[in-house]
Amino acid sequence: MKISARNQLSGKITAIKPGAVNSEVILALTDKHEIVAVITNESVTRLGLKTGSDAFAIIKAPLVIIAKGKADLKFSTRNVLEGTVKSVDMGTVNAEVGLELAGGVVLHAVITKASVQEMGIKTGDAATALFKASNVILAVRA
Repeated sequence: MKISARNQLSGKITAIKPGAVNSEVILALTDKHEIVAVITNESVTRLGLKTGSDAFAIIKAPLVIIAKGKADLKFSTRNVLEGTVKSVDMGTVNAEVGLELAGGVVLHAVITKASVQEMGIKTGDAATALFKASNVILAVRA
């Protein structure tokens, strides 16, 4: 699959919780990390999603928020993933931060250069990625 979204994470569906219009789909990336996606019931049917099936979570890097250190707050966002900063690529205005999760999965975020500098984010730091379940697109192999 070739798409422009920086984050294309593979996993296995562990639960589907249908609602009136949308379903909450839980995708296990590793034994320690899972991603929650909220998609329409029609999409669940069209993609043929079932518990135990393989899928990809696609998240655009600018939709991922980075907090330095471990989360010491409770957030309304469903996806809160802790890891270690693997890379920081500074641009003129923005920076790309690679956050390595347990199991070696790397999640990328694009945040402002000023945010990286203000938080003092550097390789090896503990950090937390946050993103909304509604910002996750699910895909399956055709």
